[in-house]
Amino acid sequence: MTIIDEWTGRHAHALRTALRLTNEAFAERLGISPRTLTKWRERPESVPSPLLQEALDTYLKQAPPDAHIRFAANLGPDNGQVPIDSAVLTQLNTALGDLTRALARLQPGGPE
Repeated sequence: MTIIDEWTGRHAHALRTALRLTNEAFAERLGISPRTLTKWRERPESVPSPLLQEALDTYLKQAPPDAHIRFAANLGPDNGQVPIDSAVLTQLNTALGDLTRALARLQPGGPE
């Protein structure tokens, strides 16, 4: 699970979209105005209050697994927070090897 040390507008926007909520619905859950969410999106480096940080932590913890995946994807690879599962990495490496061998067979003059 992704853990956010300090929430920013960028993180909050990524969570809202991962949960597939409108600005209005997400703002209602947080007890803030939709305009505040718009400000966070416009100023992604802004930091919500400690109370809102806790609320965002709670919503992230309660999010279903597919929302966690979307949240990490929304943050992008530079977030430094997404752990790599070694079992998945092994499976990907195996699949890449299989694909490489299959492509070699399809090349003219490739192994039969």
